[in-house]
Amino acid sequence: MPVMHDHRFVSTFAPGFEGIIGTLLQQALPSATDISVSSGLLFFSSSSPFTTVASLAFCNNVFLMVQEWATNTTPFASLVTDAGKTALLAGHSAELRSMAARSFRVRFSRENQFCSVDKGVMDAAEHHIAAQTALVPDRLDPDIEFWYMIRREGYSFFTVRLTKKQSTEKYLKQGELRPEIVQLIVGLARITSRDHILLDPFAGYGSIPAQLAIVQPEAVLYASDIDEARAADLAQRFGSGQRVSVHCCDATALTFLATASVDLVVTDPPWGFWDGDAYAGADGIAGLYERMLREFDRVLHEGHGRAVILTGAKKEFEESVRLSPAFSFYAEKPGFRTDILVNGKKSAVFVIGRKELVDGQA
Repeated sequence: MPVMHDHRFVSTFAPGFEGIIGTLLQQALPSATDISVSSGLLFFSSSSPFTTVASLAFCNNVFLMVQEWATNTTPFASLVTDAGKTALLAGHSAELRSMAARSFRVRFSRENQFCSVDKGVMDAAEHHIAAQTALVPDRLDPDIEFWYMIRREGYSFFTVRLTKKQSTEKYLKQGELRPEIVQLIVGLARITSRDHILLDPFAGYGSIPAQLAIVQPEAVLYASDIDEARAADLAQRFGSGQRVSVHCCDATALTFLATASVDLVVTDPPWGFWDGDAYAGADGIAGLYERMLREFDRVLHEGHGRAVILTGAKKEFEESVRLSPAFSFYAEKPGFRTDILVNGKKSAVFVIGRKELVDGQA
């Protein structure tokens, strides 16, 4: 068998999850070494096949690192000239051919925004890549993309994009969370072997329960939604031999659950930003959060029960927690709020728990 050599990679992920992204990487890719994390950037080395590295679902994009510069002030023209003086790319040509790549295009990105460059710069970049890889330029429908990236974190890269993800609009339903966000939220829950009963009371299309079933395969999972159509879809999705119990139920009155029976809640409740919200009422989204927290207080395990909640209504939810007799103390605890972006919207993941658990860990 041929010897697999380590390659260097950089991936992008939703900022805010820096504290758990390294652990998620080690779990998903045991061959990963030399792991380091910056704001929204994950650096690592691995000898795994490119296809395996590209499958890291909690990342937005995964790139093979060809060349790196410890600056973000060098113009694209100079980066292309500098890269053209090296033969670094030729060392990856065999792996690129193994990915069935025959054509390529070059993209230029500055601080997550694509940029146009002069024709001479583009021609030079294409000539360098074609000469070292035998790939053919195709600016319309390429097999693979090479990116020059200038990042606000103080880095510049020449990379090969390994991921080929469809746009969110093409494969997600309206309101459905992107898979990488779901994985990161579940990762923030830090599930352990004592988490036997898991719940998502705003299950929607089932993205969170599906990920919980992967992370904790021995647990009993409850998925509920107040919308009858959503509950019917959930029953169809999880009805074939899976361990997810589906209910059509108001999340503020989880009558199918006994008191102190749930170890972990992970959920994405309504944010109150759109018309037609099933929970809109005279007291608005704050009233929903108040009643939801009251019910979480009832169903969560008295010793180690906790809840992980995603919302864009950060101010309203945080105020509801501060007014909650059961959870107000948690608003001052480290790790209570993790600010993130969800489809460009400023949001946050909140972690709350039972007082007994926090006092016991102090």
